[in-house]
Amino acid sequence: MTLSRQWLADTLALISFTVVTGMFIEIAIVGMAVKQSIISRLMCQPLNISLGRLYGIYRDFIIRKLCGNNHSAIKEALGDIIAYLTFQLPPYIGILVVVGMDFNGIITASISQTAALVILGGPYGRWLSFVRSKFIPAAAMKPGTV
Repeated sequence: MTLSRQWLADTLALISFTVVTGMFIEIAIVGMAVKQSIISRLMCQPLNISLGRLYGIYRDFIIRKLCGNNHSAIKEALGDIIAYLTFQLPPYIGILVVVGMDFNGIITASISQTAALVILGGPYGRWLSFVRSKFIPAAAMKPGTV
């Protein structure tokens, strides 16, 4: 099996970003126990590894559809928010179910996570672009595509 630079960049970006932001949200905002958050983050890693590149492709698709040939920072940020929210929330809810959160906890965490995903979508898009720039030659880089 050959690992592509795109797969590596997208996966590394997703893992690094979600560990830091996820633990902060789960512990500081939602009130999860540190142990629950660590388990949640560990459970996310197989998903992040399998979904990192798929997210990158999905994000690029959303940005291409939203921006067309008229790329702007605002449209790309909006695309990043839409992509991050619609791609990340469903697996997060599934993980909360698996780690044993009760229904009220899942609702609270999901609402908080939705707000966080909206806030973090733009910064994650910039982080993903930065990580990609370190792994992928500049000639291959175009906004919203890899």
